[in-house]
Amino acid sequence: MTNDEVFHMHITEELAYPIISKLKTIVSTNINIMNESGVIVASTDSTRMNQVHEGALYVLKQKRPLIISEHDLGKYHGSKEGINLPIEFLGEMIGVVGVTGSPHELDQFVKIVKITVEVMLQQVHFHNQLQHQKTLMDNWLLDLVHPHYFDERKNEAFAHHYLHLETSQNVHILLVQFDDLSAHSTTNLPLPMVKEELLRRMKLQLPKVHFQSFITDSHCVIGIPSSICPSEEEAIILAKRLQHHLQEKHVKVKAAVGNVYSGVSGYRKSYLEAHNSLELQERFPQFTDYIHIQEWGIMDFIKQIPIDVRKEFMHRYNERILQLSTTLRHTLQRLFDCQLNMKETANSLHIHRNTLLYRLESVEELTGLNPRQFDDAILLRFILIIQEMNKEL
Repeated sequence: MTNDEVFHMHITEELAYPIISKLKTIVSTNINIMNESGVIVASTDSTRMNQVHEGALYVLKQKRPLIISEHDLGKYHGSKEGINLPIEFLGEMIGVVGVTGSPHELDQFVKIVKITVEVMLQQVHFHNQLQHQKTLMDNWLLDLVHPHYFDERKNEAFAHHYLHLETSQNVHILLVQFDDLSAHSTTNLPLPMVKEELLRRMKLQLPKVHFQSFITDSHCVIGIPSSICPSEEEAIILAKRLQHHLQEKHVKVKAAVGNVYSGVSGYRKSYLEAHNSLELQERFPQFTDYIHIQEWGIMDFIKQIPIDVRKEFMHRYNERILQLSTTLRHTLQRLFDCQLNMKETANSLHIHRNTLLYRLESVEELTGLNPRQFDDAILLRFILIIQEMNKEL
């Protein structure tokens, strides 16, 4: 869409009808709105719709108001006694508004109607402009995060030409996942309006974001400039603050953050990292405090291993690992969380050190791997993580 197409407004029935409908509720005088061809596209008198108004043609040609008295009716076919004024938008005449009645009684009133129509048209125009920009942003982000297809050159050009985005800016991607937004929608507040309200709330919390948009009905992508959050820690604090704010409004939400990058390929990489972080939160709910991809460490690394490789690896150990009870698995997890520190592990499990030793010996008997030995402990940790990741594969 060119700039001329964006800024030139054509008065249509769809555009003018809501304006006439609102005016009809507050005035009893007949009002007509004519387009740039002099055709009545909206009227409080439905019988006059789609007629050519010669008085409007005069106004459009002469670029000045026209007062039609009862003596002038024969001169202007399709017209009635009243006053017709040009409708102007951004310095351009785009139509005519006419009010039927005695010109002597309408002089001030018709000027108010003209201003009202122009203001309402401006509101519609700027709303449409915002919707147009939103659609462009939505389309750009959908291309950016597409799981299979990505054209870096095309995406970069689109960002510069249509969105005027400076993609050289370093950005963290914050990915927000909402739980069942349809539960918040009603007949009077449909899902699109719910999403618009959430975008507004998030914008208030994060006023200097580089971009933001929903990519699905449950996921919103937000580009946070590194100038706002220079470090990983600050990005985490910001994400948690937003999460807390939304949860206070009774909106169930999860948040994840990718590393900071520049360029559309970098933004895509940060998004994929944030997406991985969300998937890991789903898989390992005990680590819901992990928001930034860097916090996942070895778990993120294992997730990058191809599924077939993970399955092949697990095939060697499945039979032995399946023999581990829930208690033994939990004990191993606490041991790893405590960095193999026996005293801390026993305290966290509220058991005696000898009980812990007995459990670890049981693990060794069942698996052939000694969790007190560093190499075997690493292998056991890998096995437990991969087994959890492979559960639904």
